[in-house]
Amino acid sequence: MKIAVFYENIYDGVLEARASMEDTLARLRDEGMALLYVSADSWKRDGKALSVIMNRLGIGLEGMHCFLNYPEGASDGDSRAMVRLARDAGAGNLLIVPGFLSTGNSVRDMGAILDGVRCAAAYGRKEGLPILMEDFDGLSSPSNCMAGLQFFLDQAPGLGCAFDTGNFAAFHEDELAAFDLFADKIETVHLKDRAPAPRHEKDTPFRCADGTPVYACQIGSGSIRIAEILNRLKARQYPGNVIVELYCCDARYVLDDISASIRWLRGQGIE
Repeated sequence: MKIAVFYENIYDGVLEARASMEDTLARLRDEGMALLYVSADSWKRDGKALSVIMNRLGIGLEGMHCFLNYPEGASDGDSRAMVRLARDAGAGNLLIVPGFLSTGNSVRDMGAILDGVRCAAAYGRKEGLPILMEDFDGLSSPSNCMAGLQFFLDQAPGLGCAFDTGNFAAFHEDELAAFDLFADKIETVHLKDRAPAPRHEKDTPFRCADGTPVYACQIGSGSIRIAEILNRLKARQYPGNVIVELYCCDARYVLDDISASIRWLRGQGIE
C-alpha cells in the first residue's frame, strides 16, 4: 500500500506559495509520497512537463479522474478517449464521474449514465485499465450514497469501486458499513477526513443533504474512522494504494496539511 496525493491539491498550494512544483514534489516524496493522482484536465494542461518531473523524481501515477457528463452529451467516443488518455499517461486506473440527475428527466438521465458507464467499463477491460466509480458527494449525483453506488457496481460488468472515506457523510451513512459493503470491489481508496468546523479561515464547507456543514481536514484529525479502514484494508491484504484528498482546504495551508497527512499515514504503518 503506497501513499498518493491529489495533484490538484498540491497545485493549489504551490500556486498560493509561489513555490517550485519540482521542489515541492521532491519534498513530499522524501516525506513518503510515492504517487500522484491527477485529473484528466490537469494532465492535458500539465502532463508533458509533469511527467518529466515525475520520472526524474521516481514518482508514479496512481490513477486519473475525469468528468464525463453523459446526460449532457458525453459520448462513447469521449469515454474511449479518456481511457486512452489515462492508459497512455501510465495511470493505474480511471475514475469517471458520469453525470448528474439535473435535466428534469431523471429516467432519461439514468439511462444515459448507465449506458455510458457500461461502455467505459467495457473499453477499459479491453485496454487493460480498471474503470472505477466512487460515492461522489454531489447531491444530484446518482452515486452519492451506498445504494446509488451499489446500483452501478451491480449493473456495469467489470466496474470497480474507488472508495472515498469522507463522501458517505453526504447522507450521514456509516463509512465502516460502506467499506464492508464494497470491500470486494475496492481498487483504490480516497482518504478524506471530515470536521464539523473549519480549521483555517478559508476552508469551505460541504453541505450534507440535511444542510449540515462539514469541512475537509488533514487525514487523521477529523471524525472519519480512517484508522479502522486502514486496519481493514491491511487485514484483507489490499493490494492497492491510498490517496490523500484535501479539496476545499485553505490553499495557504494545504501543503502543510498534506505533509501532516503523510506523517500520520506513516505512523499508521503505511509506506
